[in-house]
Amino acid sequence: MRLKNILGFGVLAYFTYKGISKLVKYDKGESDFDDTISGIGKDAINGINNIVTIFSDDENEKSLCDGISELTKGGIDVAVATKRDIHG
Repeated sequence: MRLKNILGFGVLAYFTYKGISKLVKYDKGESDFDDTISGIGKDAINGINNIVTIFSDDENEKSLCDGISELTKGGIDVAVATKRDIHG
């Protein structure tokens, strides 16, 4: 098995672990729904970004993925803040 495949699997396993741990915190009442969902979404974006970084040899592709990741995470923050403003 190639090293890139092992690293990609490791990133996927780590993302899965973080997502499950956030769901467990939500289930125990330690975090609210919005924080849980936005955290899982941001972790998913980071996981995809890490996979692109591992598997891509094109620097432009890596840079584009970084920019889109930051833009998307900012959008998640705006959506959560807007929901909190509307629903209190």
